[in-house]
Amino acid sequence: MLSFREFRQALAATLKRVQEPGADPVFVGTHRKPEAVLMSVSRYEELLTAAERRADVAEALASVRAEGLEPGPEGLALLEEVAAGRMDTEHARQRVLARYHK
Repeated sequence: MLSFREFRQALAATLKRVQEPGADPVFVGTHRKPEAVLMSVSRYEELLTAAERRADVAEALASVRAEGLEPGPEGLALLEEVAAGRMDTEHARQRVLARYHK
């Protein structure tokens, strides 16, 4: 974490630092209390995409449950893979269809 004074003094270096691949965000604050965070735009967009994906999966699961259905462990595992970004929805769909079209 950087103090605001340190951040102002090292602004260019800090901006360069957060642009590096795999760079962690930099927290800025006072009295060891973070008040702001600086990260690359690409990292921010990744976080937004991940949050949207999780929200979409939660909405789909709520819709299924509203119909009085409950996915089994395999279905929940697939949803978790999609929510985590480890599998896209088309691949999950193909896995479900393959299971029932044997």
